[in-house]
Amino acid sequence: MKSDKENNFIGLKLLSAFSIGCIGSGQMFLPIFYKKVLGLGNDKVGFIFSITPFVSFIAFPYWTSLVDKTGKYKETMIKNMLIALMCTLSIGFVPYLSETEWIRILLTSISCFGYAFFGYPVIAALVDTVILRVLANRKDLYGRQKIGVPIGFATSVFLTGFLTEKLDSLYALFIVFSIYCLSFVITVAVIDLEPHYQPIENIDDTYGSMSPTTDAASAAAVVIEDMDDGIRVTPDPSMWHLLQEPEAVRFFTFMTTMGFAIAVVQAFLYLFMENDLHASSSLVGLFGPLGSVTEIIVFFFFKQVLHRLGARRMLIVSQCIIVYRCITYVICVHISWGAYLATATQLLHGIGFSLAWSAAALQADQIAKVNLKSRAQGLLNMAFNGLGSGVGALVGGLIYEKWGATVMWAVVAVLASASIVLYTSDFVLRTIFLPISVFVKKHKK
Repeated sequence: MKSDKENNFIGLKLLSAFSIGCIGSGQMFLPIFYKKVLGLGNDKVGFIFSITPFVSFIAFPYWTSLVDKTGKYKETMIKNMLIALMCTLSIGFVPYLSETEWIRILLTSISCFGYAFFGYPVIAALVDTVILRVLANRKDLYGRQKIGVPIGFATSVFLTGFLTEKLDSLYALFIVFSIYCLSFVITVAVIDLEPHYQPIENIDDTYGSMSPTTDAASAAAVVIEDMDDGIRVTPDPSMWHLLQEPEAVRFFTFMTTMGFAIAVVQAFLYLFMENDLHASSSLVGLFGPLGSVTEIIVFFFFKQVLHRLGARRMLIVSQCIIVYRCITYVICVHISWGAYLATATQLLHGIGFSLAWSAAALQADQIAKVNLKSRAQGLLNMAFNGLGSGVGALVGGLIYEKWGATVMWAVVAVLASASIVLYTSDFVLRTIFLPISVFVKKHKK
């Protein structure tokens, strides 16, 4: 077993940096490409953006289950990201293939489907699965490995904004996306993905997470005896075994609402900056560095923050930040210096994201049995990046197109506030989430 000093895990930090760089250059700027280059309305932009989370709702459990069973982490991640690269680059050819709107939407949707099914599960789920796998029982070092996230996001957003203005073309996003995607593939190919610490089973819950009780864990491991030959077989538990505790049901529900809120920000914040606040591409490009400054600090001191606040409070603080940001965006529409205020507010993005995702990934890992670790990350991403994000992008686009940005941000603020009440209320836990968990238990025995 290697010491902490020997294990700097540079490769894991690079994985985080290059994977999030694909999102910073691709997913964050593509809505502007759809609007300005393809000439699509906000509702259609929301529809196309929602393809990724909705498709990944199916793709997450498929790929996480596959790597759980086969252990082929490298092969799966490399192959999927290369396919995702080709799908993303193909979007750039759409304006040259047709002038008809429905054909452009169809071709773009097909490309987004390919990216969502092959690439996005790697970025959003398998990277975390690999990091947690390598760390084994040293999950408290998780935050340090995610320091690459703000660095990758900052550099990708800044480079995309800078090149877009210098080249006077939104096609700069495809250049930056290709650089980060290929760098990710090379990193996966050369680093060691085997556990670096001795795995320890049945670790006590140190971080205020929701580890299953012994009874629940044993209940999930159903043993079936074949009466013909007397062989006792333990069936492979499904993802539904993760929902047999009311706290787990409440956690994944809360992450769905958080996914809704963050999806609206991801899909329409950059578009909102350019269309409603008339910000320049270079000003939008500052979003990456500003958000990453605070994100790096939180990730670096993640271990101390985790032990002081606990995962539960970290998630609540993160959702409160979303509420504050949305209220601020409403105010920005009505003041002359709104673009600068919105840009300064991006400092809170780093705090909110690092708190939310670090705490969520650890909680999902700790509520899962050993052979369900990857599937726990898959279910987390189904809730956060799948169902929540898909509905958020779709509904956000419809509201933006019909009633404008002010109403859109107000709706998100109200929903996020309500989700905090649901997450902290014992009454809701007893009346809603407990019956759901009991229902799952009965139908999975």
